[in-house]
Formats: sequence, structure tokens, C-alpha cells
Amino acid sequence: MTVRNVPVAETRFLLRQHGSGDGTPIVLLHGVPETSSAWNHIAPDLADGRRVLCPDLPGLGGSAYSGPYDVPSVMAQLMALLDAELPGQRVDLVGHDWGGSIALAMVGAHPDRFRSLVVANAPYRKVPVLRAGHIPFFALPAVPELLFRLGGPRVVAAMLKAAWKSDRQLDPEVRAEYTAAYTDPGRVKAMLGYYRAVARPKAAALLTRRSDPPPPRVRAERMLVLWGAADPVLPVWVGESVQKDLGADCQMITVPGAGHYVLEEAPEVCLAALQELLAEQG
Repeated sequence: MTVRNVPVAETRFLLRQHGSGDGTPIVLLHGVPETSSAWNHIAPDLADGRRVLCPDLPGLGGSAYSGPYDVPSVMAQLMALLDAELPGQRVDLVGHDWGGSIALAMVGAHPDRFRSLVVANAPYRKVPVLRAGHIPFFALPAVPELLFRLGGPRVVAAMLKAAWKSDRQLDPEVRAEYTAAYTDPGRVKAMLGYYRAVARPKAAALLTRRSDPPPPRVRAERMLVLWGAADPVLPVWVGESVQKDLGADCQMITVPGAGHYVLEEAPEVCLAALQELLAEQG
């Protein structure tokens, strides 16, 4: 693995790269409260004759970006990274949590750039607000910042504990990296910016009874929804709705005993599913 800083567009990305070669490149997008270290147990084995790129999302982890944090703006930063690192190449794209939601937007807006799409425990059109109460809470002014300032490490630990359901333990070094990333005030501000950019317009639309425009049609040659079956925040029916929206060509694999952080809770199962879907032949 190599780790480097890549300045592109308005972001200085921290980019982890595994492997090399001429095979179809793979881009892996993490969620919250994670960094690109979420792929440590998966990316090396995917890097067989191909490049696997794992960026920290704009403003999160080791990536510096001052916003805005709406999905189109974040997507534009990531597309600029792809254009710089993989010019003209089609890509296999995998995203978890926020990374999955952004991956859906990227494939919808730029279908010619992507061969495959994998979405892991990330919503598309339907969000269970009663289960995912952190979304409206993080959209509040000032209060979330105060919570992280007073109890940052405990808040990060609680976020992980609440949705982690497998017996597998998170690597202590990775846990420490997540804690450092999501207790830094600048990174907390960026993370909250993601939620506010989504939740506040939706709240305004509800108050004015305005309907959101439908998201773009998302299609790729190969599509997979990968879901931790025990996710208490985004239950299986959310994954089933994503699969339905992506169409009959989309597969779905549920992982029993795994919660929201399925790729870290059950990396062997997820790796096997990804290797099968993303194989160069098939």
C-alpha cells in the first residue's frame, strides 16, 4: 500500500493505493465515522493486476476540503480525482454508508465512467428517519458541535457500538484513527456538513410541501447491494428498496450477524462477494 496526498479541484485528498496493473481499476468509498482504513482487510486482495484507490472523502479523515458538502459538490471533487488518477478509464465503484450514497450519485450522473456499482448499507430513495435519528440531529445548529466538543471520543465509540453487531473486534489502531478523525473540530464540522446539506433541504421541502425531483436513473453493467442483515439503523428493507430501485439486474447479498459496518464486521464474506462480481471475466 502507498499513501499520498493528491491535490485536485478544491480538495487535498489523502489517497491509499493498493496494487498496480492494467485491469479495471477499483475505487472504494468509506462511510462515517470511518476513513479509508475501513478497506484494510479488503483492498489488498482486490488488487490483483489492478489498481485499488481508497480516498478519504472530501473534508473527512486526512482529506482537506472546506465545502460545500452537498452531494453534487462532493461528487465533483471525487470525479476530479478520478480524472486525475484514472483518466479515460472505466471504473468499478464500491461505496459504504455515505460512500454508497455518493457512489449512487456518481454512477447516475456519469454512467459511461463506471463498469460496476456496489452499494453497502447505504440508502438511496428511502431513509428510515425513526431509526436513523442521528440524521435530523446532526442537521441541528450548534448542538452537535457541542456534543462532540464535550465528549468526542465517547461519541465516536457510541456511534460504532450502536451499529456494530458482529463478534469481530475493530482493529485498535483503526479505532484510534477514527476517533482522532472525528474528534478534530474541523473534521467534525465537515462531517456535519454532509448531513446538513441533505437533511435541511428535505426539511424545508416538507414544510413547503414541495416534492424533491426524482434522482437520476442509475445503471451499470454489474450491480450489487451488500447488506449487514443486523443493521439497526438501516434495516434490510432499506437494502431491498435500493435493489428494487436499481432494477432486476441488481443482485443483493445479506450478511447474517453483521450490522451497519458490514465490510469491517465480515470482511471475508464481503471480499468473496466483491471478487466474484468484479472479476475481469464474467
